[in-house]
Amino acid sequence: MMGYNHAISGAAAWVAVASTAPNFPALGVTAVEPWQMITGAIVCAGAALLPDADHHNATIAHSVPVVGSAAVGAVGALTGGHRHGMHSILAIVGIWFATGWIGALTWRPNWWNQAIPYGAAIATAALLTFAVKVLKVGKTWLRSWIIGAVAAAAITLFMPDQIGWFQLCITVGFLTHIVGDFLTVEGISWLWPLKIKAPKFIANTPLVNLIWKENGYFALPILGKTGSIFAYLFGAALGLYALAGLATNVLGVAL
Repeated sequence: MMGYNHAISGAAAWVAVASTAPNFPALGVTAVEPWQMITGAIVCAGAALLPDADHHNATIAHSVPVVGSAAVGAVGALTGGHRHGMHSILAIVGIWFATGWIGALTWRPNWWNQAIPYGAAIATAALLTFAVKVLKVGKTWLRSWIIGAVAAAAITLFMPDQIGWFQLCITVGFLTHIVGDFLTVEGISWLWPLKIKAPKFIANTPLVNLIWKENGYFALPILGKTGSIFAYLFGAALGLYALAGLATNVLGVAL
């Protein structure tokens, strides 16, 4: 899947996880306020771009001049390149614990009446920025960073106790990206750093060899190749689902 579709899928995933509206198809595993539904959807959209931090042309690579490309280069080198370490079960577990640690970082300045979760603030600002840019809400990176920074500052300064969704939101977005790539022909390396290649009898079996590949990747290629018309149609359907969910939960619009 391409960046735009990944972001849309992240927003849709957050709606599916957090929506508790009556008669709306969703898991509803966590109850959130209407504003948290909106903010969480955007943050989750940004988090859905994170696994591609191993790709030289990813959205994150262009987010900050020089620093962005250097960061994705380092991540790619450490994780074995695109669709390796960053697209694995190990990465999902890592992001869960990493965001838990980041979310626990706080600072109590003399000029404010409560502790500021600065770790969550910085991460939220970045993820909001990535989402705003890839969804074309911010036309330029500068404008996107301003929107992301202002929104994150408002959340963490005035409603710091209401950011309990942070860890779950980012992990859901991260996982959604990996599942999206799993649904393409190229597949992913779920078991990285292990590479368990398909035995010859599977590699030579039609259809089955599309699921367990000779290079050790796994796929359920119902969307075809990355960037295919099926992937775009799937993204459009997820976008409609996300909009319907937001309207139902935030505006109280009955479906």
